[in-house]
Amino acid sequence: MYLPAEDTFLLIRGLDSYNNLGKVLEIGLGSGKVAELINERSEFYVGCDINFNVLKEFKTKNVFNLKIDLVCCDSASCFRSLSFDTIIFNPPYLPSESIEDITIDGGYEGCEVTIAFLKNSFRLLKVNGLIFFIASTLSNLSKITSFLKENNFSYEEILREKFLFEHIILYKCMKLA
Repeated sequence: MYLPAEDTFLLIRGLDSYNNLGKVLEIGLGSGKVAELINERSEFYVGCDINFNVLKEFKTKNVFNLKIDLVCCDSASCFRSLSFDTIIFNPPYLPSESIEDITIDGGYEGCEVTIAFLKNSFRLLKVNGLIFFIASTLSNLSKITSFLKENNFSYEEILREKFLFEHIILYKCMKLA
């Protein structure tokens, strides 16, 4: 499991003001800390992760007594007909020449995994639904924001915080009419 770090806590702080998230999909369960908050604020909650061991450990150590459906798949690619009100993810976002650690390596420009998560999110999001995700200034942010614009999504920074050599940003996205 991914240990909670600054990005996890930034995501939790940003989501704290949203009380009713409806039907929620979390892509990448990480530490489960985000799930604690979402569980209380959703009517239906699905968590997916590419790592079966994370899901197994999550289910075994479900000390939070979460009501969550767990699915093993890559970036929610296995879903075909479900649609969600809210989609949340804290993707791997560090630039790397090769993905050796799937928990932190986000691709050559650090944005490739984020864009893959967004592609799956776009097709699974209900009209007027929201996407919340974390990004880093170490990634190619202009490529991410251009991708959002090209796909007719508005976006805004909810929170931004400086950590060591980067700023970590929580974005909120919504499909334009």
